[in-house]
Amino acid sequence: MVRVNKFKIFIYLFISALFYILSFPPFNFSFLIFFTLVPLFSILPEITQKKAFILGFLYGIGFNSVNFYWIPSLVSHFTSIGLSIFVYLLLIIYLSIYYGIFLWGVKRKENSIFFPAFFMVFIQWIRSHGPLAFNWGSFGEPLVHIYPLLQWASVFGELGLVFLVVLVNTIIARFKELDFRRKISFILVFISLFFVGFFLGRRDYNSFIKVGAVQGSYDSFSKYFYTNIYDQFKVHKDLTLNLPDNLDLVVWAESVLFCYLNHSPIYLKELRELAELKNTNLLLGSLEMNGRNIYNSAYLITKDGRYDVHRKAQLVPFVEEVPFPFNYIIPEYFRGLVGNYSRGPGFYPLSIDGENIGVLICFESLFSDPSRLLSQRHSDMIVVITNDGWFQGTPAVYQHKNQSLLRGVENRKPIIQVANTGITFFADPYGSIIKETKEGEKVAIYGEVPKGGFSLYTFWGDIPLFLGFLIFLLIKLIKE
Repeated sequence: MVRVNKFKIFIYLFISALFYILSFPPFNFSFLIFFTLVPLFSILPEITQKKAFILGFLYGIGFNSVNFYWIPSLVSHFTSIGLSIFVYLLLIIYLSIYYGIFLWGVKRKENSIFFPAFFMVFIQWIRSHGPLAFNWGSFGEPLVHIYPLLQWASVFGELGLVFLVVLVNTIIARFKELDFRRKISFILVFISLFFVGFFLGRRDYNSFIKVGAVQGSYDSFSKYFYTNIYDQFKVHKDLTLNLPDNLDLVVWAESVLFCYLNHSPIYLKELRELAELKNTNLLLGSLEMNGRNIYNSAYLITKDGRYDVHRKAQLVPFVEEVPFPFNYIIPEYFRGLVGNYSRGPGFYPLSIDGENIGVLICFESLFSDPSRLLSQRHSDMIVVITNDGWFQGTPAVYQHKNQSLLRGVENRKPIIQVANTGITFFADPYGSIIKETKEGEKVAIYGEVPKGGFSLYTFWGDIPLFLGFLIFLLIKLIKE
């Protein structure tokens, strides 16, 4: 093994982390995601396995420390700045461990072209499941801005895009080592992915749903520090009155009414009257209390006065709940800073006038499984209600938008995202924006969104990728 100087390692690490950062909002140089791992892969033959883990970990630190720079400021609204910084450091260290494990594994199989892509898919899947699930900043997200490649999400999901990105990085890093036939083969395959992607992205609309969205642009922290929420209700009601009558659905954001709406007859009465007056169905976020359980919920108020509820089932760890087994470890003081909400029973569409609405509340739209379940249960569209005012003015707002777009393309469903301070938007099943607000606007918008169609990813999920990984490992095992 050739001895490599530390300065070279630092330069390669810096370039890799920089490319990763620049491929995300607010920069959106999406093509750089295909080069972010190239310097790291190029230097792997010159370092040990232990150093490979450290290098991957530092790569994660470089990206995550920039990607989540806004967390100390957010958390400091609820506790001391010292504790806020501690929480920030814990998060970026936790997320960066995955990158360390990834590069450690790649070093073990550094002669394989396909292993890094399969291994990252496996790591990303692990990161997206379990009590500490947090799917933010995946390698697939920047492809939202590359239309023909984005369409492959309807076949293989976000993990399929992750596979593609890591595979291309591996090929570029090892391109000189490949024989002429393999070089040409990989180039032709990549070009064909673009052409087929354009074919997959051909729009074919048969029917439409008329929707409205209200962006009240209220201060996210006001619901915690002020008890009078009627002003927020009045703003949303007035904006709704400005919308046309007879829309199929009007959507307000998450936690618009920060009260137990099922125990607030006055607000329920006004909402029913508003739905009846506008001859529309109204979807909004509020709290729900059933016995000792408190839910972050979405209420669907129908035009005939009934209401149905989706209870948030994918909670933010250490924000909305203390996940097991940490609820037995963390001191009482820290548990008191957490919302302690209960999980909803799962993901089931809400029905209106023969249409099925799949509802995701904020954090739920970061994951593929919830929207896929809703689509399998015949949702005609995916509605995301969120309170993105927490990170207003930061790139996190745009990253959340990208994640929601991925959920729509994966399942070939239109996306209606309504955020309290923006970004509120309508998108078609192919990830193209139909209508969009600006951050901080106090506005109501409306339009027609096309109903969704068939998606292979909805049908088979991540099975092809994991089946491919299993076959790959079996072939390797037989050869060895």
